[in-house]
Amino acid sequence: MAEILTFRRSATGVWGYDFYTPEHEQFGYVRSPVMPASPVNIFSQSNQWFSRFDMDNTVVPGTSRRVRDNVTGREMYRLIYWEPGLYQVRAGEDSVRVEIRDGKYLFGQQGMPVTALTERIGEADWMPVTGELETEPFFRTLFFEDVPEGYMLMALSFPALRFF
Repeated sequence: MAEILTFRRSATGVWGYDFYTPEHEQFGYVRSPVMPASPVNIFSQSNQWFSRFDMDNTVVPGTSRRVRDNVTGREMYRLIYWEPGLYQVRAGEDSVRVEIRDGKYLFGQQGMPVTALTERIGEADWMPVTGELETEPFFRTLFFEDVPEGYMLMALSFPALRFF
């Protein structure tokens, strides 16, 4: 089982999440300027992705948001909204169901054990160096299976990409 702590960072005109292991090593981060087009940049040691979505668009069942590789432009996966609290992440033929239940994000396949769980936290035993960004503990994610780095980054960045 792996655990990642997410800290929300914000400053004038920008917000994001920083992801840390229990050993205080940064796993990756998400950054987004505050604007209607809402571009989101997602990074880890091995991945550099981006996603753009105009928040003025009407969100209806089947609306999707694509996440692409920064270098090649290749679609890594798409996030599909089905109904309040229910999403699907699709990468080619593979898909993951994401359910929001009691404020928690559950990742996995319907009828199968959950592979990852993200829950909101309000405090942490440790805080990263803040610099000029305001920082607050925000999420704790547990991965119950050994999953690839890309899967971890997808689950960690989901709160920044989901439709509100």
